[in-house]
This record gives sequence, C-alpha cells and structure tokens, in this order.
Amino acid sequence: MVRTTLIVASVLILLGLGWMTARWARLNFVPSPAPIAIPADAFVRHAGYEQSATKAIEAFDALPAHRRQALVENLRTNLGDLHEELIRLNASRLTILCIGERHMATTRRFLAEVVLPALTIDVLLLETPSNALPEIMSRIDAGLAEVDLLDADIAAIVRSVRGSNPDIVIAGIDETATQKAQRVHRKRGSRDISITGNLRSHIRRGKRHAVLFGALHCADQPNWMYRRVRLGEHRVKREEIRNINVIGEHQDGPVEAFLVFIHAIGIERRNFLIADPGALDGLIYAWFPDLTRSFLRFEAVIVFQEHPHSHSRATHGSLESLPGRLMWIGS
Repeated sequence: MVRTTLIVASVLILLGLGWMTARWARLNFVPSPAPIAIPADAFVRHAGYEQSATKAIEAFDALPAHRRQALVENLRTNLGDLHEELIRLNASRLTILCIGERHMATTRRFLAEVVLPALTIDVLLLETPSNALPEIMSRIDAGLAEVDLLDADIAAIVRSVRGSNPDIVIAGIDETATQKAQRVHRKRGSRDISITGNLRSHIRRGKRHAVLFGALHCADQPNWMYRRVRLGEHRVKREEIRNINVIGEHQDGPVEAFLVFIHAIGIERRNFLIADPGALDGLIYAWFPDLTRSFLRFEAVIVFQEHPHSHSRATHGSLESLPGRLMWIGS
C-alpha cells in the first residue's frame, strides 16, 4: 500500500513539474545566446551582386565631392537607428501592421528577440489555416523548444509576444482547404482574397494587430493581401494600416549589393530601419533598380545582420580589399 502511494505521489509530482515547465515556457521567452549558423559562402550567396556593387561604387566615385557628401548624408539620415525607430513606430497610431518576412530561422529569431518585444501587440495573425493552428500551439504549450511553421521556428515568436502580453490573441488566417476547394469549384477568387477575408474577420476595435506573412503578401501591390486590406478595410483609418519588410543582410541579392556599397563608402554595417524608403536618394534606385521591389513596396524596411561575423572576411580581390576605398571622405 505504501509502495503504491509513493508511486502515485511520484507520478503526480512529475506531472506537476511537467505542467509548471510547460507553463513557464509558454509565458517566457529567453533569447538564445548561440548565433544561428549561416552557410560559409553566404557572403557571396547571390550571383552578380559584386558586379552591381562595383558599378555603383564606380558611379559614386565619379560624382563631384559635394554630391558624394550629400548622398552619404542622405543615407545616414534615412538608415535610422533600429532601436529609436522601433520606439517611434510603437508610439504611432497603428492598428494593422503587416510584417513581411522570408520564412527563415534568422528572421524569426530576430523578430522574436528584437522587433516584437519593442512593439505593443494585441492580436497576432499567422500564415497558417485556422484549423492547423491548434496543433502548432499545443506543441508550443507542451514546451517544445522549436516548432516549425513554413520550415522555420515559430515557437520563439509566440513565446516572445506572450511574454510581452500574456493575453494576446493568436490566430491563423491562411486559406483553409475548404476555402480553396470552394474557389476552385466556383472558378473565381484567389488565395489572397481568402486571406484578406480571414484577416478582416479577426479585426478587433481598439486593438493592435500584427500580421506575420511572407513578404509578397505584405507588399503594396495589386491583388495581394496587403493592398486589398489597405483599400478595402474601412473600419480602420488608412494611416493606421502599415507594412514593413524585414530582410536579413544575405537574404536578397540587391540588398546584399547595397550593403556592400554603403560599407565601401564609409557607412557602418548595422541593423537599421528605413522609415520612408521613398526618401532615399534617387541615385540609390538608379544604381540598384531591383531594390524597388524590396524597399518601395513597403512603408518601412528593416535590414538586419544575420551573424555578427558574417562580414569579417575580406579576400584578395574582393570589394573590401580595394585600396583607398574609404579615402574619399573629407576630400
């Protein structure tokens, strides 16, 4: 009898400890101190980027000194300090923020550790169907360290927003299988129309909503979700609906080339937020025309460093080893 009682007591204690551990993991997010590894060749991940950067540097060098200085000052003004710009963003009148991402571990971790803790969020809307979300949430609540959504961990995101707001509402708004079957049967509609309808059904008056989706869905372009919400959601003032693109330094070829360029002309590599991409000097878009896709379709852009040592290598013949590259300053 005593043995049985001890066994039962031990089981109850283990269950209690398991529940407490899961609850702690549910409500607390602790940033990992270990950097996420990126491929060894990530510095040259995008073919042709060095050529684009080289041409831009040559064009910059050909400018008169006063024009070079004006361009540098424009960049220093508009590549805002991330911490300060996030404070401004959080203080603004904001009801819907569409956060465009590439579904990568570095992006999710950066959002969880840096961006989301700086923002007040009442509702988080994710790129998963509503009927798939409970399974994801149950695994997170069970204490699993990582839970994939679109091939990247979403658990850190959930724990981060819950840490800031334990009462946050989290919902999945991607198109369901039923919605897809219905539009295929009717031969009209689109996935983004379904997503837009799902998003609008979750809007709560007086609350701030963060929509975490692929960058294409959050870009301000015809037929995609963000444009449909911006033009069609009349319960929310236009200025309270914004989109922001979050890009890792190696996730986009034109961005990678742009970063090589600004470093070569003397601007420190760091995390930054561009609060108004349209305010960048027009020469930037002339030299890097593909940046219009990543920058000008968004009202704000964040570019972040994926690894603290990812730019430390300067090989013979690379842009960083060009002699005298920074000597123009002050000329």
